[in-house]
Amino acid sequence: MATPLPSFGAPQQGLHGLDAVQVDAFKAVLQGVALICGLAHLGFLTLFFQAEVPTLAYVSIASMLGFAGAFQLARRERVAQAWAVTVLSALVHSVVAVLIVGWDTGFHYYILLMIPAAVISSIRPLLLKAGTVLGLMLVYLGLDIAMRHRAPGHELSALVTEGLHYFNVLGIMVMLVSFAGYYFYLLEKTAAVLRELSQTDALTQLKNRRAITEAIRREESRMRRGDHPLSFVLCDLDNFRLVNESAGHEAGNAVLKAVSRTLESCMRDIDFVARWGGEEFLAVLPDTNEDGARLVAERIRRKIEALVIEANGAAPIRMTVTLGVATMTPSEDAEQAIVRADEALYQGKAGGRNQVVSAAAA
Repeated sequence: MATPLPSFGAPQQGLHGLDAVQVDAFKAVLQGVALICGLAHLGFLTLFFQAEVPTLAYVSIASMLGFAGAFQLARRERVAQAWAVTVLSALVHSVVAVLIVGWDTGFHYYILLMIPAAVISSIRPLLLKAGTVLGLMLVYLGLDIAMRHRAPGHELSALVTEGLHYFNVLGIMVMLVSFAGYYFYLLEKTAAVLRELSQTDALTQLKNRRAITEAIRREESRMRRGDHPLSFVLCDLDNFRLVNESAGHEAGNAVLKAVSRTLESCMRDIDFVARWGGEEFLAVLPDTNEDGARLVAERIRRKIEALVIEANGAAPIRMTVTLGVATMTPSEDAEQAIVRADEALYQGKAGGRNQVVSAAAA
């Protein structure tokens, strides 16, 4: 029945959580960028009215409205539309500003920033992302060729030009930090999701063999350091194959899920329970001697026996479970204790099922 502690392969779970992580992180960044840009354009609006550049003042108003719309779209999780409105608002303002007040004011930096932002964004499909990146590059190069050595349409004072230049440089720095923070957050969250996926059984949401084996090794080390008891309860559903054959695999899956929830309800915070394979489950009980482990096993047995499981329109399903209990001794390792629990489980199956059997002494 049970096998020795396994060598691990790649986890089989899907990676559906990763897209949600990326979208959530990008949504937060879009809201932050829209807020920062909206406040910055409020300042531009005031400056351009005072400098008597009404065209740019009106463009600033339009951009502010665009950023406000992008913020609301991001809040409603319409991330693609929020990104498009943000880029369009910033791009139009940057291009018009460079054309009117010149290259030296630094408005072109915002276009440069949009390129890596587009690359790390959640834009789909990839063809649209590539087109966005290429378009931004061409706009920037076109502005560079057309305006870098040309006098602006409206000559600002040297002081105002310098002030705008450094304000825009500072704004770019703030946004670079935001995007770097987004990317770092995304990596951290992705790593956390992958860790969770690699340790979770996809069907039951219990720990899988990889995770429980790591927990066993930690508890084994703790037991040897402090002489704490460590017990194992190996559970196997009785006649589970008949459920699959008579009611179908969906019903079998419903049984496994219901049993998993029952097992979790019988565990303390310090305990571990995992799907060990097929219809077999393993509970690891730190600081628990054999008598305590038998009590836990008997509680599990009674609760599963009382379950009434309905699935897929089939008749209500009732299950029983046979459990083998072993407490690790100083002269053996965890693998040997689990083997003894497996042998006890086998004795219970041979003796009529639906019972708890303690392993013979090591």
